[in-house]
Formats: sequence, C-alpha cells, structure tokens
Amino acid sequence: MAYRRRILPRAESELKEIVSYLCEVLGSPGAARSFLDDFMGQVDALCEHPFMRPLSHLPELTALGYRSAPVGNYLFLYRVTDDWVVVAHVFHQSQDYARLV
Repeated sequence: MAYRRRILPRAESELKEIVSYLCEVLGSPGAARSFLDDFMGQVDALCEHPFMRPLSHLPELTALGYRSAPVGNYLFLYRVTDDWVVVAHVFHQSQDYARLV
C-alpha cells in the first residue's frame, strides 16, 4: 500500500527559499531543478517505503517521531502518520535544525 504525501506549509516555504537561493544567489537553475527532482524522488520512495529511513539520531526529534532523508547538501524531516508521509521541514545539513524545529 502506498502512503499519501503531504508537505506542510513551512516545508513548502523552506523549499521555495532553497530553490530561490540556488537560482538567484548561486545562479544555477539546473541545480535548483536537480534539487527539486531529487527531493520529489525521495518523497516518492518514502511513500512506497515510509520506514526505510531511521528515526532521527537526535533525541529531541526522535521524541517527536521525526525521520530524516538526505537530498544533496540538504535534508528533510518527515513523520509517518496513519497512511501519510508528512514532510515538516527542509534544512541545509549545516544548520542546527533540531533547534529550529
């Protein structure tokens, strides 16, 4: 059974910020396209196998049920709820994302 996908508004906003940064600041629309393709590919894979990624290694995020998946230099946090894969946040790996959640 495939799980359904939901990207929360905050994660959508973070995605837009990343794409804008890649396009406008770095001047690389190709990198932005590649990032979005990789992101959607990861989400699609998780909808088929939502538990393939372990719970976060950070205790405060594990307590909230978050799992993380890498996308290039970024990662996204998601939870599995009922038959949904819920993407909550997207961060650069260098960020202190546990503090930002």
